[in-house]
This record gives sequence, structure tokens and C-alpha cells, in this order.
Amino acid sequence: MDLKDKYAVVGVGFTPQGRIPGRTSLSFHIEAASNAIKDAGLKKEDIDGLTCYRHFPPCPGERDVTPQLVAQHLGIAPTYLSQDAN
Repeated sequence: MDLKDKYAVVGVGFTPQGRIPGRTSLSFHIEAASNAIKDAGLKKEDIDGLTCYRHFPPCPGERDVTPQLVAQHLGIAPTYLSQDAN
């Protein structure tokens, strides 16, 4: 069976949980995505799609975290961006 173009390489990125002074929502997204890229054994240049899980309202004084913003801060230019929740 030819699996080419039918599956994705996936990594998991963990971050500290809870209220962490000095951290922003965006910083957690960037850390988790960077850790997931590393866990998958990829380089940023290998990434062609980005899905961010669930949208939460921004904390007071913070920017809204969007997949576009995460991609920009990661330094990637994926062809597919999505925000999803189950």
C-alpha cells in the first residue's frame, strides 16, 4: 500500500501548566509548537501546515492568539492554517 501524501508526521509539545508569572498565552503556543517540531524530528522548514487547538479569549493585556500569529513567531510559512476544537 502506498502511504505517500496520506498521513502526517506528528509530534507532541508539552509546556508548564497553570498560572505562570511572566508567561503569555502566545509564549505557551510557541513553546508547545517548537517542542512538537523537535519531538517529530523535523525542522521548521519541514512544516507545511499548522492547526492550533481551540480558541480562547485573550487574557487582559494580551493579543489574540491565532494560527497566523503562531506561524509568524515560529518563523514558518505553512500553506495550511486552521484553528480547531473537538
